[in-house]
Amino acid sequence: MKHPTYQRFHRQSGSVLIISLIVMLVLTILGVSGMKSSVLEEKMAGNMRDSQLAFQAAEATLREAEQYIEDNIVSTANFDTDGSDGLYDKSQQHLGNTISWDAADSLEYSDFSTGYAINTPPRYVIQHLASQQNNVDTLNMDNYGQGTGAGRIEMFLITARATGSSGNSVVMLQTTYGKRL
Repeated sequence: MKHPTYQRFHRQSGSVLIISLIVMLVLTILGVSGMKSSVLEEKMAGNMRDSQLAFQAAEATLREAEQYIEDNIVSTANFDTDGSDGLYDKSQQHLGNTISWDAADSLEYSDFSTGYAINTPPRYVIQHLASQQNNVDTLNMDNYGQGTGAGRIEMFLITARATGSSGNSVVMLQTTYGKRL
């Protein structure tokens, strides 16, 4: 006579094993897709950081160029078509796309902090756009020693270019700046 427990075990056909293997397969697929999503999000965050770093470097470069105009530009005689010193005249159009951004045709941001982990130092060019003559005497109020509002204002287009830490992110910014000469 056979034992009743033996017959019960003998009738099982391994369905628990098959079901648990299917559950393990589903969990593995979910884990792998979750890892792929996580890796993609990490790459996106890194690219965003890289582009923000390039943007901040380009913005700081614009401020450096404005200070360069204030400190060094006393006439527009140095602005020419070849721009060998980073100074171009108004005959050049779409300047940012046509130059190679090396030492021969642009100026380097000289005081840029190495604390930024960027690929190459930011560079900028200054283009003389126009001269404006202002004849309005608005600043001479009640003889407080102020100068008049009249004079010649030189308008400049500043184009700054900076890269991020990988060199794949490139940001170019432009601003218009006026200085009374």
